[in-house]
Amino acid sequence: MKPVRFVAGLAAAILALSGCSLLSPTEETLIPVGAGEISTDPGIGMTVIPADERGEPLEISGTDLTGSELSLADSRGDITVVNAWATWCAPCRSEMPEFAEVAREFEGQGVTFVGLNVQDEVAAALEFTEDTPYRSIIDEDGALLGRIPDVPPRALPVTVILDREGRIAVRIVGPIVLGTLDDTIRSVLAQEATRSS
Repeated sequence: MKPVRFVAGLAAAILALSGCSLLSPTEETLIPVGAGEISTDPGIGMTVIPADERGEPLEISGTDLTGSELSLADSRGDITVVNAWATWCAPCRSEMPEFAEVAREFEGQGVTFVGLNVQDEVAAALEFTEDTPYRSIIDEDGALLGRIPDVPPRALPVTVILDREGRIAVRIVGPIVLGTLDDTIRSVLAQEATRSS
């Protein structure tokens, strides 16, 4: 009985650390887990990627919450902040006001924000983002989130900051530390300015 409790406890701890899963609220029930099936490294935290180690530009496009087409390629030349979120994800809801505030702060400064709304109901997402000054691409099945390299499956929220070429400069798996988003963006802006001079 103790090994089963340990595995169940470990599963609960990892899911709590990783924010949310990609399962909708109705699907987030107890999932049977066998020993050894859960990684003990949920990949939580911030990773800053040196310019010479960044991969290819991140290619994500789709339909936004209003039915218009939106692509990350549209913001090449800007620093682009991509935040994967869902209304049913508590950490996502907690950090969204900061994303909206910082998006307004950087308006007109060569920084673009794009949301990635994962496995959500469009009506709920539209209502939730009523005061958000940027658009979100619909990711009905989580496949677009899966295109972001080195992100554990079922991880939400996830944020990546792309350099001016569209390559990942910063990857944050799990919720942001509130109050740090603007400084993180400024550090990428400063690095890009140094790189281009």
